[in-house]
Amino acid sequence: MRNKYILLTLVMILVAVLFFLTSASLITTNLKKIEQIDRVIRREQERLNSAKVLNDELKEVSIVIENSLTDNRELKTEEANEFARELAELANNYSIAVHSLYPKVSFAQGRTLEQQFSMELEATYVQMGQLLASLERYDYILKINNLEVRPQSEKFRQTESGEREVLYKVLLELSIFKIVKEA
Repeated sequence: MRNKYILLTLVMILVAVLFFLTSASLITTNLKKIEQIDRVIRREQERLNSAKVLNDELKEVSIVIENSLTDNRELKTEEANEFARELAELANNYSIAVHSLYPKVSFAQGRTLEQQFSMELEATYVQMGQLLASLERYDYILKINNLEVRPQSEKFRQTESGEREVLYKVLLELSIFKIVKEA
């Protein structure tokens, strides 16, 4: 009888050891699979984030392209006047005095249309930087052809803190480009 109990105890110990070894093996295998799946998920998440950033940037490019396409073979006077009005409003947003703003020569070369503008401004160095930064973010294809800045030693502007800022006479010549759509 005692041999039966010893045999039963040994069988139970053997079954318990086999159970724990099998469980440990299964858990290790499953942990490796989980780690592998986590790496794949992390990599795909990084790719998704990159795709989202790229999509946002391409949306901005898409807006520029849409604003630069036209069906007309020449720039309309209304378009030139509208852009000149937008430039004047932009300068006004930064409290820049606009002495003159007018469209200049319009060119058509192949499928590219170019309208030139000339602006004469009076602004501080900071205001001019703000204006140029805004032009850089504009939703059109722009090119600054000429930027001439001359200090006006006899003209100053009083800041809120009581300091005097030098005013500059700025001649800004820029072009806006349009591309004729293909049929």
